[in-house]
Amino acid sequence: MPTLCLIALGCPKNIVESESMAGLLEAQGVALTTDISEADYALVHTCSFIADARGESAAMIRRLSRLKKQGRLERLFVSGCFVQSEGKDVLRQFPEIDGCIGTGELERIREFFAGDGARGARYIETPAGGLLESPAPRLLSSSLPSAYLRLSEGCGHRCSFCIIPRLRGKYRSRSMGSVVAEARALGQAGIREVNLIAQDTSCYGIDLYGRFALAGLLNKLVKVRPLRWLRLMYAYPSAVTGELMATIRGEAKICKYLDIPLQHASDRILRAMRRPAGVRKLVERLKRNIPDIALRTALIVGFPGETERDFAELSDFVSEGWFEHLGVFEYSPYPGTAAARSGAQVPDAVKRERKQRLMLLQKKMAAENNRRRIGSVYEVFVESARDDGACAGRAAFQAPEIDARILFRGTARPGSFARVRIIGARGYDMTGKQIGGDDRPDGREPLQ
Repeated sequence: MPTLCLIALGCPKNIVESESMAGLLEAQGVALTTDISEADYALVHTCSFIADARGESAAMIRRLSRLKKQGRLERLFVSGCFVQSEGKDVLRQFPEIDGCIGTGELERIREFFAGDGARGARYIETPAGGLLESPAPRLLSSSLPSAYLRLSEGCGHRCSFCIIPRLRGKYRSRSMGSVVAEARALGQAGIREVNLIAQDTSCYGIDLYGRFALAGLLNKLVKVRPLRWLRLMYAYPSAVTGELMATIRGEAKICKYLDIPLQHASDRILRAMRRPAGVRKLVERLKRNIPDIALRTALIVGFPGETERDFAELSDFVSEGWFEHLGVFEYSPYPGTAAARSGAQVPDAVKRERKQRLMLLQKKMAAENNRRRIGSVYEVFVESARDDGACAGRAAFQAPEIDARILFRGTARPGSFARVRIIGARGYDMTGKQIGGDDRPDGREPLQ
């Protein structure tokens, strides 16, 4: 069987799917490597949510196509959202592809590796969907005791700028039993931090149980003894209930952190986006009910029809300092969406300028938040450590990969938890000094 390099692009949901596909292929006898120079085959799992993601996917396929032309790769396969959005045209764009499959029925990826592998270009047409529950165990990609846990697939909202329902289908929750069983398996494998993800985590269970069931699921997950941190990502504003807030506030294992993409602050623009309005009231309610909560949000600038007045309202909202972490995206029209058909498109230069202004403002807010934390002591999940004592990690109010970090001096080891006193700030990051030793579980077995 061939040696395969599997490359995951895009969000954590794609990472989980890639880990599931890796588990499927390894069970079939495919050898896996993270080094493309050692690979016979390559599989790239793509993203296509925004223009930058589509560009990244196309660029990676071009790079791998060049390697195949040079004889450094035998076969090239592509999966995921880029294939789902482009259809068979992906084979015309990239004739070097030997096989491609969209987002649904991803377990059929094994067909490309049956026998001596696929011969010639093949296209497996699938419905919109995702690999929500795999028949084989995931092959975790991180060496650290941190993992993502997926709650649902698809989306039940119809935002005017978004194609997720077209790429991923309708909202489908996993059962509580399935989620808890995977959480236990992760804990038994040595995982200490679990980050709960979905296109929309806060609507979890609405399709299975007829109600928002995330709080009930969390009450079960906190009982999984080996887990130390549970973190919520990608909540939808209108589904953040009082019950959910009370659960986050009352359970020590649940990080006082919420990723809640609000997209804008102007009610006029939010209505044009087909998003919930009144986001200020929601943020005020969150901070009132969970005073120490850290909020991350994503905002879009340059949405069709956005005026300077709308942008000023958004800037004022950000300047109030509600958010510890914030991402800003320039609106990019996606063919077939209602927003793309609008005649009120904002010039690209205006989008770029507004993004720069908003990020400069958030940098100032982040610096003020960091200064307020100086002198405090936090439990830090250690991600890296050097022999000279230079360490880096995250507190409970910092999510992996996307948020700033805490840089500190100490003796901690990667994967451990250390107590760190904050002594300063460096850009978005904070600096600190370890207090005492660190805490690390004994051993870590592969996830089975």
